[in-house]
Amino acid sequence: MNRGLACLALLSAGACARPEAPPGGPEDLFPPYVIETTPDTFAVVEPGINEVHFRFSERISERPATGNLNDAVVVSPSTGLVRVRHRRDGITVEMQEGFEAGRLYRVTVLPVINDMFQNRLRDPFDLVVSTGDEFVPNVLAGMVEDRVTGESVPEVRVEARFQVDADTITHWNLTDQDGVFSLRYVPDGPFEVRAWLDRNRDREVGESEPQTRFVPGQLDLTPDTSFTVLSLIEPDTTPARLASVTVEDSVTLRFEFDDYLDPEIPGALIAAHLVVAEISDTTEVEAAADSLGVTEPADTTLPAQAADTVQAGDPTPPGETPGDIEAGDSAAVAPVVDTLPLPEPGDTVRVRILTEREYEALVAERADSAARAAADSVAQVAAAAAAEAGAAGDPETGEAEESSEEAEPEPGRVTLSGLPLPDQTLVGVLFEPLRAGIPYEASISRVMNIAGTGRGQGTTIVVLELPPEEPEELEDMGEPADTIEIADPAAAVDTGVVMPDTGQVADTVQAGDSLQLPDTLQLPDTVSVPDTVTDPDTVAVPDTVPIPDTVTVPDTVPIRGRKRP
Repeated sequence: MNRGLACLALLSAGACARPEAPPGGPEDLFPPYVIETTPDTFAVVEPGINEVHFRFSERISERPATGNLNDAVVVSPSTGLVRVRHRRDGITVEMQEGFEAGRLYRVTVLPVINDMFQNRLRDPFDLVVSTGDEFVPNVLAGMVEDRVTGESVPEVRVEARFQVDADTITHWNLTDQDGVFSLRYVPDGPFEVRAWLDRNRDREVGESEPQTRFVPGQLDLTPDTSFTVLSLIEPDTTPARLASVTVEDSVTLRFEFDDYLDPEIPGALIAAHLVVAEISDTTEVEAAADSLGVTEPADTTLPAQAADTVQAGDPTPPGETPGDIEAGDSAAVAPVVDTLPLPEPGDTVRVRILTEREYEALVAERADSAARAAADSVAQVAAAAAAEAGAAGDPETGEAEESSEEAEPEPGRVTLSGLPLPDQTLVGVLFEPLRAGIPYEASISRVMNIAGTGRGQGTTIVVLELPPEEPEELEDMGEPADTIEIADPAAAVDTGVVMPDTGQVADTVQAGDSLQLPDTLQLPDTVSVPDTVTDPDTVAVPDTVPIPDTVTVPDTVPIRGRKRP
């Protein structure tokens, strides 16, 4: 009886055990693949079929690599709710509405199906069937990019709408790990395609889900292929707000926002200006006046020459900065600063706004102009020198040969579709320089973010910092006159220096150029000097020699270094 219960317990335990891959044997490293479909691919079937079967080369897992089994299959055009059932070596796809008459359908098994050893289906598998429509191998393919970073985006739902007779047919698919999508066997004619990141997998575009706009296209010839790149943008209905303003130099400001801006909106459409703010502390006014060298009360009337210089940039010729002031060059406006009085509260400064791309182009253009001017100057000097020598360039024409090769421009920061990457900053070039220590109220408006929302604006206070005070340099007084370094007598003996009784100082005594030797030299008690110095080879230095408290040096003692004045 007990033996029977034990056998029953063992059988029950074996029946309830979780199925796993059998131990032992060679490891399976090959991914599964589809070996049979029902109906067959490229078959013409009756309308109303609502089940499709896929059989694989081996047993597959109930758990796909990502999501669930219902997300592992794409039926295009859509047929309503799709349910996927697992079998030992295959899956069954059930469609709620079934196939309609006169349509071409594509059922795709995504590469998320795993075998029992977690080997994943290598490539998508397409089953194409027809309920009466012709098999036309048209392809709509492309990529989905992130509009902000420019990188490709995987697992994005892509839909293309085709107008067939009086009906609108929607074909769809998902992007792969490289952000690439492909819609095969689609109808010819006009279409519009869009994409969105279906985060909640409800197959509907959510208000907060990143999405693209509809992009129109056309498939004319049969077969035909169309390729497009879709830019994914996070929806944002909040206008961009000014976060900070950085003073780059006296004529350049950088406006930073809390959102990415549309780089295709030119800076000329953005409004900005500076207004001199009220100064509550008289110390700031005095410090600003001292930094500018202003000693008399400020005059509200600008000198005629200075005023003409400031207004010279209105209007600004193409490619030139306002007011003939080069962007990023505060040294060029130094003479103007010295001639202008302190601004009054309420005075305005005009600002020209540039996108980062426009500003980089302006700086590059000025650098190129400066380089060409320098090259022309060098060429002129070389030509003049060669003309004097009678060997200027080509002996027949007398002109120097010029290289026809031009440097190719470096590619800018662009997305996969060639759109410029957005920035969070704008650059403001001033029509006149900022005054150090004077607060200005910087305002900007009519800014549009990357999602197309306008009305971005902001106001803040900016100040060009006063230059730091230079520390006073201490006068070099030289070394103290009552200090001198005396060499060790043993070292003097080793160097072979003879010190006669006449008081001649040995070469080992170090005296600086500014050293003044007093008449009475105080020697430290620890220095031992022998009474008599003989030849270095035979001299014997006692361990202790009494040192007199004072040593008298005659006025005629030669001293190495600068003479005493």
